[in-house]
Amino acid sequence: MKQITLLLLLSTLIFGCKKKNEMLPSNTLDNGLVAYYPLDATPTDMTSYSNHGVTSASPIQDRKSNTNKAYDFVQNEFQSSNIPINLKNKYTFSFWIKMNFYQDGMAVMEFTKNKQCNRNPQIWQFQDSLFLTPTTESNNRIYITSLKRIKGGGMPTWNHVLWTVENDVTKMYVDGILVDTKSVSWPDLTNVDLTLGNAGNHCTGDYGASNYHNQPSKVSIDEVRIYNRVLTKTEIDKLSLY
Repeated sequence: MKQITLLLLLSTLIFGCKKKNEMLPSNTLDNGLVAYYPLDATPTDMTSYSNHGVTSASPIQDRKSNTNKAYDFVQNEFQSSNIPINLKNKYTFSFWIKMNFYQDGMAVMEFTKNKQCNRNPQIWQFQDSLFLTPTTESNNRIYITSLKRIKGGGMPTWNHVLWTVENDVTKMYVDGILVDTKSVSWPDLTNVDLTLGNAGNHCTGDYGASNYHNQPSKVSIDEVRIYNRVLTKTEIDKLSLY
C-alpha cells in the first residue's frame, strides 16, 4: 500500500511539473520581438513580420570571431521599413556595436517616418561616446559614455547597447549596466523605418542637423533586436551576454 501511495505521489509531481513547464514560453526573448536582424551576411528579418532590409555594407567577423556574422558600416548603410512599434509607447531597441574610429558627428542609426528629419530619433557618435536624441530638435540627449575603448593602439571593442522606452521614460544600458535614465518626449510615430550606418542623409529637412548629414559612419553593428515591450533586467542581462 505504501508503494502504491508513493508511486501516485511521484506521478502527481512529475505531471504537475510537466504542466507547469508547458505553460512557460520556450524563450522569453522571443516574446514581443517585432524585428530581428542577426546580420549574418544577409539583411533578413527573422521574425514573422519579414521586414527584410537592404544593405551595401560588407559582412565581417562578429565579436566571437565567427566569419560573416556582422556588418561593417564604413560609409555604408542598412535600411528596412515598417517596423511595427510606436515610439511613444513601450519598446526596446538592442544591438551590438564596435566603434572603429573615434571622431565626431558620425551617424550610427535612426528611425524615420516619411523622411521627416525634424522628428526622427537618432544615435550619433561623439568621439569615443555615443548620444541618443529623440528628435533632432531636442537638446535632451542621452549620452552613452561607458563604451569600452582599448587605448594605446589596441583594437576597438564590441559593446552591447540597449534602451527601453515606457511612458517617455528612457533607460539606457551598456553591457547590461544601467548608465542613464531620463524623461524625454518621443515623437508619436508608428510603423517606423530603420537605418543603420550612414543615417542622416535620408531626411528631407535640416533642423540643425546638417553638420551630421554628410558624415559617413565608421562602425560595425551586429544582432539588432526591436521589441514592442520593455524587457526585464534578466532579459537585458541575457542579451548582453549573448
